[in-house]
Amino acid sequence: MPTQQSPAGATLRAPQGTPDAKSPNGRAIGPDVERWRCPAVLRVKSVVVAAAGAAIAAVFFPPWFGIPVAAVLAAWGLGLAALGASVAVDRAAGTLVLRMGLVVRRVRLADVTAVLVDQAKVSIGRANGGEVSIYAWRKSPLDALLRVPAVAGDIGHAIASAVALAKAGQDLDPEAAADPEAAAAGARPASPGRSPARARSRLATALLGGAGALAIVGALVVRVHWHNPVLTVLSVILALALGVAGLLYLLVALWILLTGHAPRTIAR
Repeated sequence: MPTQQSPAGATLRAPQGTPDAKSPNGRAIGPDVERWRCPAVLRVKSVVVAAAGAAIAAVFFPPWFGIPVAAVLAAWGLGLAALGASVAVDRAAGTLVLRMGLVVRRVRLADVTAVLVDQAKVSIGRANGGEVSIYAWRKSPLDALLRVPAVAGDIGHAIASAVALAKAGQDLDPEAAADPEAAAAGARPASPGRSPARARSRLATALLGGAGALAIVGALVVRVHWHNPVLTVLSVILALALGVAGLLYLLVALWILLTGHAPRTIAR
């Protein structure tokens, strides 16, 4: 399985032909389904953040812009509070399921080409698509203060082990051996010259650019004229923050569109 190193991350290589399973080599197998769920404190945090964002949108934006933004934030916060975030590795079914509130991504283990762990971020490169990432679970100083566990390393190792097991089972599948053309069609490698660990799908790039454009629009429509000087200062800070963030999002999206990979992390 191809791997790629990152200045700030560690790439986990699944051993080829040596799955982490109870086999003739005597190694112990893990459960068929391994699951990690985010702690309850992150669900509470999502509700608080969504409520604060919805209140800011209702106060500082005009109704035609603030109401849809508040509705989206409320849906995100309630979805994450009700369903939570989780990672499930199903060895028997050969699937990896990533959930973040209302958003669910399913990835075939046989399609995984690389697993990259960068602090709290787990990135999964796929042969037939862009990179999928999730934070598990500590990604900010506030999360550390709330004693949120950091389990990205455990999840990365479990995924790499399950991928090795899936690829070994695929190699030993008698049906695949009897029909090599079908096996080759089902296991399409990544296109040459493309880095699976850094690739981003066009949809993700479009969403990133759309978020940047939306932030810039929000900066332009923020209500900055108030009788209260405190609200005026807060609205100006909000407009500047949205404008800078939106510009950065657009620049990153443009960089990915032109180069095919995300900006490199600068090693400190």
